[in-house]
Amino acid sequence: MNAKIEFFISPEGQIMWIEAGDSQMKCLTEKERDLCGRILGMIERIYPEAYKELSKLYEKSKLNIPHYEFLMASRFIRCNFGKFDGLTYDIDGLVMHIEEVSCPIRCECPFANVICKPKPLGLTERELTIAKMASEDMTYDEISQKLGISHSTIKNFLQIIRKKLKLSSSKDIAKIIIATL
Repeated sequence: MNAKIEFFISPEGQIMWIEAGDSQMKCLTEKERDLCGRILGMIERIYPEAYKELSKLYEKSKLNIPHYEFLMASRFIRCNFGKFDGLTYDIDGLVMHIEEVSCPIRCECPFANVICKPKPLGLTERELTIAKMASEDMTYDEISQKLGISHSTIKNFLQIIRKKLKLSSSKDIAKIIIATL
């Protein structure tokens, strides 16, 4: 998804969205299958635990795929992109910029830090460490010396991370790491 999209919740409770370069706000509906599908793909890749919980939460609607995908995408948006802030786009290419959304049940919500303000990536601690170092423009030599592992091990880790996150390059890893951590 290369689009830049801003979401916000209208006073009537509808999810509104606008794409960069477009002047017209749109209301998110079940008919926005492509957008809902792209959002769910990003959630599954970047926030696998959130995707898993959303799938369970709306499992009863699974036979009606458009409705099921809409419910999952709209819940994630409501919990993480509620303000029209204009600071950054909520979705910017491969990156989701999670916002602090006011929620009356945040403290007691069973989905806090899972669906709402989710933990990113589903990477192991070691993979996360190497991804962070690579995103900070550290060379293989620097990472190798700091962690006491070989260049080929670092290269293998980066390939595993790219596969887990369904990315095509290490530069994309850096974009996601910088935006989510």
